[in-house]
Amino acid sequence: MKYPTLLAAALLGLLSACSDPGDAPQAPPDEAPPAAEEEVSETPGPPGFDIAGVPVSDAPLGDFPYFPLPDGYHTTPKMSGTIERAVFPFRVGDQYIAVEGRVHQANIRVDPGRTFSTLEVEAHIEDVMQRAGAQKVFDGVIPRGESSRVLTREFTSTFSNGLCWPTEPVRTWVLHRTDRAIWVHACSYGGIGAAWVIADDPRSAPPRQDALGAAALRERMDADGRVDIAIQFESDTSRMLSGSQQQIGEIVAMLEADPGLALSVNGYTDDSGTAARNLALSRERAQTIVDELVRRGIDAGRLRAHGFGRERPVADNGTAEGRARNRRVELERI
Repeated sequence: MKYPTLLAAALLGLLSACSDPGDAPQAPPDEAPPAAEEEVSETPGPPGFDIAGVPVSDAPLGDFPYFPLPDGYHTTPKMSGTIERAVFPFRVGDQYIAVEGRVHQANIRVDPGRTFSTLEVEAHIEDVMQRAGAQKVFDGVIPRGESSRVLTREFTSTFSNGLCWPTEPVRTWVLHRTDRAIWVHACSYGGIGAAWVIADDPRSAPPRQDALGAAALRERMDADGRVDIAIQFESDTSRMLSGSQQQIGEIVAMLEADPGLALSVNGYTDDSGTAARNLALSRERAQTIVDELVRRGIDAGRLRAHGFGRERPVADNGTAEGRARNRRVELERI
């Protein structure tokens, strides 16, 4: 999925359509960031952001909003809340990206008897993001001319608990899951508090491919001589995601039921990157599957690994959906 570059005017329209500012928790007036008075610009921005370029992670997470606070810190119902459907502008490089989904915001404070530490909170969030497999896509102070397009009074009223002063550094992460993208905006302000916004966007999920059972695999193999399988890898690596183990188990069951069946495991990629890299990656992924089947007791003599890179596309590489379909693995009878 390619996220659109944010136009502030479009953001405000979506906010009014998707959320009710009266439902959002309000920070005390003297703690809210200042709102800008400048006129909204409608000049088209640069191209959007493609989530397909971010490695997929299946690291374990907590319940929504997914990430724990650091020890010794807290937020309260008054200082946090969730909007079931809204649009939030996440800073990526030199642009804002419009993310629509379930949005949580929280204002983080230190527990009584302790001193707030900006370094401690920022180090905690950095560690949590790294362990989750999130990719940092922005770290710095947003130019005032850019932030003023977004920080209107209506916007800051809706997201008062998730924003910091425009002069404070902002960090943005995106976590690419197999079924969604999770965006995180984090900042600290004045040495007394921190804020974050977490947006859960299921629209970025790749086309779902359920694991085929052993009987279904064999039926398609008998009919066509080949079958696509539900195996997923981390982006640009040959490391299988843990959710692929169910499909591996069904392939093992099919092979155990027919000791005479031999297979070629064929890997394919989209056309991102060089042809040489794609060819190597497709071979590595096919070999990873062969190695896993052998580890589970299948005779290596019954298996071959082949990589075809970006050859034989089955969909348009000009779209994120098409590229996702082209990144595939098939079994072929030999």
